[in-house]
Amino acid sequence: MGFDQKALKLVGKRVEVKMFNGLVINGTMSHVSKGYVCFITRFKQADEEKTTFRRLSLRDVTSMVEVQNG
Repeated sequence: MGFDQKALKLVGKRVEVKMFNGLVINGTMSHVSKGYVCFITRFKQADEEKTTFRRLSLRDVTSMVEVQNG
């Protein structure tokens, strides 16, 4: 199974993605489109929760794993 099919199964779930350059991103996968996956990531910064959107190329992804809450 390629990353594109795996990504379609993980849409809407919390996912940890490891990139070719060593970057690890945790977030909710929002959608998959034209070879890219999009994530919603949230982090706290000095009493403020910040939301960012990340668009990643499927070519650069080395692993995708669903994160279990708990």
